[in-house]
Amino acid sequence: MNFFQRLVAVGVTLAAPALALAGDSANWIADFDKAVETAKAQKKDLFVDFTGSDWCGWCKKLDAEVFSKSEFLDAVQKDYVLVSLDFPRAEEVKKKVPNPQRNDELAQKYGIQGFPTVLLMTVDGEVFAQTGYQAGGPVKYVESLASMRESGRKALVECKEIVAKFGAAFGEEKNILLDRALRTLESLSGDSPFASQLSPVVRTAFTSDPENKQGRKLRAVKALLKAGEYDAELDKLARELDPKNENALLERVIFVKLNSLQSEAEVKAILAEIVELDKLGIKDTEIKENCYAASAYFNMEYIKDTEAAKSWAEKLKAIAGDKPQYQPLFDQILG
Repeated sequence: MNFFQRLVAVGVTLAAPALALAGDSANWIADFDKAVETAKAQKKDLFVDFTGSDWCGWCKKLDAEVFSKSEFLDAVQKDYVLVSLDFPRAEEVKKKVPNPQRNDELAQKYGIQGFPTVLLMTVDGEVFAQTGYQAGGPVKYVESLASMRESGRKALVECKEIVAKFGAAFGEEKNILLDRALRTLESLSGDSPFASQLSPVVRTAFTSDPENKQGRKLRAVKALLKAGEYDAELDKLARELDPKNENALLERVIFVKLNSLQSEAEVKAILAEIVELDKLGIKDTEIKENCYAASAYFNMEYIKDTEAAKSWAEKLKAIAGDKPQYQPLFDQILG
């Protein structure tokens, strides 16, 4: 669990009651490979919940509000076999996990960064939608799943077709497919599972439009960052194309980096970047809130700079008000 995920989890984890998760019930299968066989036999898709049953506050909320409700179970099991892949911390709970090594393999394969993460996939392991905790209860959650299933299956077909045709295309046909890939990636949500499929196609814009004369290079960088991709090449291009954050590329870089911090040295570096970004102006409200929340928490927890933590918390409160997800942070820093 990285630094930013700990920030997100801290408030809810402390406040969440110790509830039994839906994964403990007969409605859920804890072994992925057995679930695949069941889904094949029943001609259903897979609803795969990556959870931390004994420590993750958001997981407990999701179970209490949605997964344990008959309105959810009755509806979702018409189309899916339910799979609960647990990553507990307590030794007695770990003993109940049938195949922890397989769970680790699947988390690695699907790039799981936090809990809960819910993947909707075919029996062949092709992910067509991704979600997690959603407020609003079981009925709203089921409605959201239906929408994601429809759009996700359509996007899966679209992505596979683009990738298959692009490899054999030449000249203007390649540009047409690149534009199609850009439009598709731009239309997807930030947690879409299709970014990795489209990324190789979209990245060809870096060389096919090196001076950004067609605007494809800028679109490609922005779309990839929005989809959660980040590497040294994207970082370099974002700074070259948008040094003053006029196209919101720099804030996208920092937002993605916030979710992949692995050391205190990286925390110190990102804090300095946020200070400079804030001077330029952060356009997206969600990114601004996340930057301010991270700065407040990191200054308190790792830098031990109480005054800086208070300053960032006050800036966050000024734009976020009384949003419940930030209340534990306000309580700890502002008292």
